[in-house]
Amino acid sequence: MDSCSGTPVSLTLGQRRIEGVLRAVGEFVEMPGAPGSPARRLRNLILDFGPACAPVEVWLAEPESHELAAAPSPSSRS
Repeated sequence: MDSCSGTPVSLTLGQRRIEGVLRAVGEFVEMPGAPGSPARRLRNLILDFGPACAPVEVWLAEPESHELAAAPSPSSRS
């Protein structure tokens, strides 16, 4: 698991929004899909919302390589 410098994150649950930081990026797993479909690659992330709650572990689908190339970087947005 790689520690992170604290990239900002937020979580919205209904009307409540809490702010936190990304604390670590972990391993990935290949999650089997439906029969005949490809597996999904999931990446483990640890989010820290401070006193609002305990650290939260999430598994997010990694974007496909063509999605990474098409996604605008924060510096390219105006």
